[in-house]
Amino acid sequence: MSDMDSPKEQQVDKRNQLPSMAYRGWFLFVMTLVSASVVGERYMMAVMVSPIKADLHLSDSEIGVAKDLAIALVYIIAVLPLARLADGWSKRKMVAVAATVWSVAVLICGSAKNYAMLVVGRSGIGLGEGGFTPPSQSWIADLFPMKQRATALSIFLLGASLGTYVGPRFGSALASDYGWRTAMLLASIPGFILVPIVWFTLRDTRVGLADGSTAEQTKQRPFGETVRELLAIRTFPLLVGAAAINALLTMGMISWAPAFMERSHGMSMRDAGMQMGSALFLGSVIGHSVGGPLSDLLGRRDLRWYIWIMMFSGIMACVIGWLILTGPATNAFPLFGLNLLLGGLSAAPLMAVVAGLAPAHSRSTAIALLMVAINVVGLGGGPWFIGKLSDLLHPTYGAESLGMAMRYMLLCGIPSTVLSFAASLYCRKDFAAAGGWDRMKSKAVTAH
Repeated sequence: MSDMDSPKEQQVDKRNQLPSMAYRGWFLFVMTLVSASVVGERYMMAVMVSPIKADLHLSDSEIGVAKDLAIALVYIIAVLPLARLADGWSKRKMVAVAATVWSVAVLICGSAKNYAMLVVGRSGIGLGEGGFTPPSQSWIADLFPMKQRATALSIFLLGASLGTYVGPRFGSALASDYGWRTAMLLASIPGFILVPIVWFTLRDTRVGLADGSTAEQTKQRPFGETVRELLAIRTFPLLVGAAAINALLTMGMISWAPAFMERSHGMSMRDAGMQMGSALFLGSVIGHSVGGPLSDLLGRRDLRWYIWIMMFSGIMACVIGWLILTGPATNAFPLFGLNLLLGGLSAAPLMAVVAGLAPAHSRSTAIALLMVAINVVGLGGGPWFIGKLSDLLHPTYGAESLGMAMRYMLLCGIPSTVLSFAASLYCRKDFAAAGGWDRMKSKAVTAH
């Protein structure tokens, strides 16, 4: 750029440059902490099933609704409109507002005097999460080119690992010492701290910057046209279906893990929370840390590895699930950790494929459709189905009804594997149509 360039031309050129790696490192750090906040608040209730059930006089089915289904239902209603807003509005403001919403919602949960108020609070977490997930992942895609995207997403997903550790571990300790209500009230504090950090230290990025997309390519289309465009990408619906069924299996198992250990192995709430938090944290950290870089490395040789990793993890989750449910108590939580490790391996590649195949103008919408499927089928349907089946099996199996219900969930690995394999057959052609590794244009130059 010459000294004769006008201020307007300099500003345009700056908008076409990726921010420095120092800024992008800070961005990922902050977003990782924000992710940890909402994930921790979601999972901490998993170790409070017994005191909440006793205090509010709830059944397993009602606990399943409040714990997961309420979040999932509100999430799926809100996430698509919020994703559309994120595609055309400020992602920074979206993330800050979302964090405020779920922090207030956790305060409501801690103050709940009845089942309805608890459901309202948990629903508020779903609303906040719905406003956070699509813009956060789309924002990362705007800042990191395809060859680095899965690695960047792996770093971001470490927030989920931190949340799964802090939520159950400290939630069980606080609930045991001070009660579940106080534990939830304290859990709202991190979100309120992070809101001003996001608002004042992060900045919005031009849509499609890392891909060098033009203004015309990033212009938002009508919703119906956007959905038809995404569904026409053959890999996309197959991958969404496989991911949803994988979540049904993995998250259904993990959500009921502490209750299973209490009922089938006589473990206390505190011990179950401590062991679950440690095992899931270690497993997810390793899985998320390795999954992105591994898929970026193998993907340079064959793009199908992004999907093959997901297919492999789904098969192994079924095998490990059987070992958990039929083996001794000493092996259960290490195997739960291994299960989450495998899930972590596939998370970043899955998000990278979705962000890489979707046009820049509909990236948040594509991520929203993926997350709707995962939440409806996996995070909402899995825990609810296990709770309902446990209630139905209780007259026959008594305290072992929950373990039997969890065994039936292992059958989900069959359709998940089939859909993943089918997606791998089309992904290379779809990547070629989307531009593959060559979407990054010369005008999107990294600023050092």
